[in-house]
Amino acid sequence: MSQENDQPLRVLPSALVEGEGDRPFVAIVQSRDEFCRLLRDPLPGLQWLQVEGVLDDSDAWAEAAQGDSDVPLDVVLSDPASEFSDLYRLVDACAVRDVRVSMPAAPGFLKAIKLAAALRLPVRVLPGQPTAETLAELNEALEFYLHGPMVEAPVEFFHTLLAAMSGAGAESLWMVLEEDPAAFLHYDADGHAKLPRAGAFGSLEIDSTGFVNNHFKNLVEQGGECATCPWRTPCRGYFKWPDPAYSCEGVKQLFAMAQAAADEIGRDLASAAAAKTGDRT
Repeated sequence: MSQENDQPLRVLPSALVEGEGDRPFVAIVQSRDEFCRLLRDPLPGLQWLQVEGVLDDSDAWAEAAQGDSDVPLDVVLSDPASEFSDLYRLVDACAVRDVRVSMPAAPGFLKAIKLAAALRLPVRVLPGQPTAETLAELNEALEFYLHGPMVEAPVEFFHTLLAAMSGAGAESLWMVLEEDPAAFLHYDADGHAKLPRAGAFGSLEIDSTGFVNNHFKNLVEQGGECATCPWRTPCRGYFKWPDPAYSCEGVKQLFAMAQAAADEIGRDLASAAAAKTGDRT
């Protein structure tokens, strides 16, 4: 979802949002009560709701299908392989507000992508540091995104990666996936800022605005895979966090597949433009 403010967009548990006023923020809701309260009476700075653990609550989605407010929703699946069938609950809500589905690249996530595509829902896949099994499914997911007849809405990170490889913009995966703390700063239940995928790393103790640049600079200076990777500009060390020793061999194969598709799209567009020009002469 878009973020256009110079200051980081604060992503907060709903219990912490009352003092935000008109400062832009995202509220994380994890119960029907939190969800419905902010749908009925959204605070001025609320940009969207990050909805976790509520997908199986039919009453909550009946409320979301009402048009009393147009607050956008980012529905997060924690286990897409088991939760994907509940995506049908989002259909009525989509008629009155923008809805996106986010999910980790966990085994079985392709089923959720396919159903979301059938429902014309945009998707954000959070790959983290994928295992070999997950990388194989990411390859399948990219193939589906490229050639699936039902796909109309974007699937990130594929959508922006293909655009970047075609020369249309150069946003990093950190930004596309809303994990760059310079633009999207996440907070825990105690109000402490966190690094992306922080886990046990705890509270943010570095300059959030320089985190991605410093992380990537360190990787390049150490002479590892990032130093010579042809896709380091869109990636910027995304797959080297939190473990910088993670091997990107499988990720590079995925990127090569995306690059081949982008090149083919470019050739097709050039041929179409040439044919159109020829028709005019």
